[in-house]
Amino acid sequence: MARTADRLPQRELHGLLEILGEVHHAEDLASFRRGLIEVLPRVVPSRYTSYNEFTADGRPLVTIVSPEPEPRYLELWGRFGHQNPLVQHHLTTRDPRATRLSDVISSEEFRRLDLYREVFAPLGVGHQLALTLPAPPRLLIGVAVVAEEGYTDAQCLMFDLARPHLIQARSNAATREQLRDVLRAIEQGLDDVGQAIVVTDDRERIAFASQAGRDVLASLPGAPGRPDGRLPGALRAVAADHSVMPVGETGTLLVRRLPATGGATVFLFERGRPPVSIAQLEALGLSRREAQVLARFMAGESTAQAAEALAVSRRTIHKHSERIYRCLGVGDRVAAISCAWASLDAGR
Repeated sequence: MARTADRLPQRELHGLLEILGEVHHAEDLASFRRGLIEVLPRVVPSRYTSYNEFTADGRPLVTIVSPEPEPRYLELWGRFGHQNPLVQHHLTTRDPRATRLSDVISSEEFRRLDLYREVFAPLGVGHQLALTLPAPPRLLIGVAVVAEEGYTDAQCLMFDLARPHLIQARSNAATREQLRDVLRAIEQGLDDVGQAIVVTDDRERIAFASQAGRDVLASLPGAPGRPDGRLPGALRAVAADHSVMPVGETGTLLVRRLPATGGATVFLFERGRPPVSIAQLEALGLSRREAQVLARFMAGESTAQAAEALAVSRRTIHKHSERIYRCLGVGDRVAAISCAWASLDAGR
């Protein structure tokens, strides 16, 4: 099969660019397949365009045809598809180049096959051009166009030049599909346990949120209906790695802001409960003053607010905080509050 063209003619060059533009942004394998069989008829003569997967002996496993023929032809293709000379050629040689029927079999030999008499002839086609994509040894993935007239060397070259890009586009689509499935599984798991999490990109736009995370966002000022999808100002103001925010009349919201990685920032939330009694907190092993300090923290007060309410210095609040952390076996304020709520819930 001699193809000596140094470059594509203008028409085929435009066709190549159209193919690549169609499949480059496919979000999953289904959209990759659909985009490919939709664009090919626009750039090469084609009465039918198909995406196919075959077993090691040439039996069709997956067949997507556009436009879809009558069901009986699909059934006949399932019976006689293994006779296709191009399928046998690729299974035997694993030759990656685009190939025409006329490259591997004479017209007379092809017309003697059941496949031609039962499928090709009734559909009014006699020529086919196909290329394959990498697949496991016992699988053949092929894309084909069929028409009444034959295909040119320039069209074959266009397919050859498109092939490595199609391979990459298919791989990208498969990766995006896998990542989407993983994110769905993670989201489902987070929703099952009620974990509130929000992830933002480097522009503080919301890239991901669990259902509980979306509920938290909806409860914050300025969040509902934001057209730019940006994080509410109340959360953008959280500069430290953690914070406690008042919500409503009696509730609080624990916010943990994880360090940004690759431009993404993760926010973890835990809703507080109504105020608890000092006696309940003392039952956790705290002194009365330590219980009073922790109660202030659980109500969403800052160090300065707790110091003013208890008529002590901020330094004293810090010392009480350290003893609270040691008693509860935690390392910071948010963890202490979370531990206290969890312990009280377990007690109830």
